[in-house]
Amino acid sequence: MKPTDDIGKVIRRLNVRASAGLDQRVLTAIGQAAASPAAPAPLEQPSIWTLITLIMKTKSTQCGLAATIGVAVVGAVILHVASTPAWAIEQAIEALQKYRAVHITGHQNLAGKSTPAEVWARADSTGLRSEECMVISEGAVAWVKDNRTYSYDTANNKVFVDPAITVGVNPWFGPKLLATLSKARDCRTVEGTDPATGQKRVLLTCSMESAVGPQSFLIEFDAKTKLPVSIKVWPERERRGSPLFSWDSILYFEDLPDSAFVPHVPAGAQFVDKPLEVPEANLPLLTDPKCGISTQGLSREEACRKILGQLWAAAIKDDLAAIRQLCPITAQASDELLRDIARQDEPVEVLSIGGIEKEGRSKLGPIALAPSRVRCKDGKTREVKMIVQFRQNGQDASCVVHGPYGFSVEVK
Repeated sequence: MKPTDDIGKVIRRLNVRASAGLDQRVLTAIGQAAASPAAPAPLEQPSIWTLITLIMKTKSTQCGLAATIGVAVVGAVILHVASTPAWAIEQAIEALQKYRAVHITGHQNLAGKSTPAEVWARADSTGLRSEECMVISEGAVAWVKDNRTYSYDTANNKVFVDPAITVGVNPWFGPKLLATLSKARDCRTVEGTDPATGQKRVLLTCSMESAVGPQSFLIEFDAKTKLPVSIKVWPERERRGSPLFSWDSILYFEDLPDSAFVPHVPAGAQFVDKPLEVPEANLPLLTDPKCGISTQGLSREEACRKILGQLWAAAIKDDLAAIRQLCPITAQASDELLRDIARQDEPVEVLSIGGIEKEGRSKLGPIALAPSRVRCKDGKTREVKMIVQFRQNGQDASCVVHGPYGFSVEVK
């Protein structure tokens, strides 16, 4: 199976011709204008467990179909005026509150090829993440049903089944996403006018770590509606070259019918299990011998229960040092951001840590998927599946937590 990358969308039609040179000049001007940014306004404390579910992936044999996040980007907007913005991100957060569903279109850049894609998504009852979702890309479609993700490869008439919700908008276009991005150390905002339309725009730029490695963002907001209208994402901290994907059109709905999330799969399609994998870009973060726990004398299942138990205890106690030591992918997150990450779903008690559900292998060694059930502050029980990476360094055997696999789900 070939690795896959994140999906994006069809570039919208503009009055200004887009080009790589033009894009670079715009980004350069934005960076210069944002040299002296205003401090971000105070925000309500969002609850997020994991920054590393900002971008989830689903794979098929022939084409890359990534699952998504609720972010979108500038196709070719030119700002001829840049200034310290009067616009406040709280206004965007408030504007997004009433919308429960979105339709996003754009494109992805896979192996130098721009591929159109679209996403239909509806938020769950909490309004913090998507519940139903369908992602359509060239040669593939992915959708969520009964807490599983299905990826249909049209070329081979195969459906790959993932035992978790790995496709969707998480965080939803609301407090979680915008508050998280606004707290990135290099978050900047500038305000100006699009000469092609005459409309006022606000651009937000930032970068952070995710489960697929470093990511950088360029988000365009409509200054009048306060809503995000486009987003670009690069697979690195610097916004250089072609973005990994671009969301160039976002339509907001108060709701969508169930029929919007039903794909057509021909009779006779073969259903197969999707292999468990860890993004190769994250492996260097998992190699520190000082991180994790020793697995000497433990079976893999015993090791999973032990390290996940310690991680949940650290999250509940707000022990940031322990979280970083057990889950080294969080090492570069600021204290404030890591606290937000650990508070998603607001866990207060670990109810159970299950046995290994699935196994795979990375270049570092075996990996295992194990579920945890936690009671949250609101009294509800949620299940979170996590990947544990096993390592062997000479005679020393150890493991670390890579992070959550897919979204947490409510269980009765």
